[in-house]
Amino acid sequence: MAIIQKRDPEAAKRVLSDWLGEHLDRAGDVEIHVAGASEASGFSSDTIIFDATWTADGAAHRQGFVVRAAPLGEAVFRTYEIEVQHQILTALQGSSVPVPRTFWFEGDASLLGAPFFAMERLDGFVPTDNPPYTMGGFLHDAPLDVQATAWLAGIDSLVDIAQFDWRGAGLEQLDRRELGAGPGEQLMRWQRDYHAWAARKPVASVEHAWRWLEVNQPDDDHLATFSWGDARLGNLMFDTSGRVRAVLDWEMARIGNPEFDLAWFLWFDEHFSSGIGLPRLKGFASRADSIARWEARMGRPAEHLEWYTVLTMVFFAGIMMRVVQSNIAHGANPDEFGPMETNNPCTQMLAAHFGLAPPA
Repeated sequence: MAIIQKRDPEAAKRVLSDWLGEHLDRAGDVEIHVAGASEASGFSSDTIIFDATWTADGAAHRQGFVVRAAPLGEAVFRTYEIEVQHQILTALQGSSVPVPRTFWFEGDASLLGAPFFAMERLDGFVPTDNPPYTMGGFLHDAPLDVQATAWLAGIDSLVDIAQFDWRGAGLEQLDRRELGAGPGEQLMRWQRDYHAWAARKPVASVEHAWRWLEVNQPDDDHLATFSWGDARLGNLMFDTSGRVRAVLDWEMARIGNPEFDLAWFLWFDEHFSSGIGLPRLKGFASRADSIARWEARMGRPAEHLEWYTVLTMVFFAGIMMRVVQSNIAHGANPDEFGPMETNNPCTQMLAAHFGLAPPA
């Protein structure tokens, strides 16, 4: 379930036409030909997709663009560090982690109502969340060998991200010292603060999981690396053979144990299959083989995977709460969406994990 986006594409089209005219070199006659917003994947930052044409030095030009902007009104997160996302994507240019080419960051919130940045529009296939890729779409309908390639390419992307030299790339701002001395303390403080903000109603399985997490938190700061933060198939773009064209959506990037990314990646596939009563795609490697692939490439065991899987479920339970709250604030039917705030696949899977009664 994606969050309802409230930014008017036609208004954005007019603003972006003028804005591009100021940023493109010697450009004239700038026109936005396709303007829209993607709600097929994701639940947070607004994504505006368009093509632009212009003339420069007597020649005609055409370019596809994607603009990422902080959402308007009620949103999933309290703050959106759009400039940090732009910095991360820029730092990753030319690395083993493929990302779209970045263009300009705009900090003037008066233009689109919030800061934004522009990047290259790529052609490829993104497994959707809405409807889930286990129900239909490119990956669902692809041959088994393409499914297998895409799944393992996703696992390999997690390792490539973990091995990226974030310090050498100048991303020291991801070391959130205001939240704690080390990555583990920072992660738990960030998650706890988010949950306290998002959870309007207590859920027994979530509260039980928080107690378990606090008692069992690993001492693993020595394993910390660059972490994607939202590691799932829906944030990868593939070509027709199943190879990764681009790694997308960096708004939750952090420094931490990369097992969090592995746990997030594996759990989201479980969420979109058994979690919602659908079969897993047949071409995907098993959970055990996927973990073995990650361990072989990382050169170490995934020794804290259960802890990070529980953290994934707790965190996403809070995100689901905010998605429901935000959609209702933007006009969705509270009778339809309201019960999902506390009773959803995430809280149900948490209850099953700990052998608790399912949420009412």
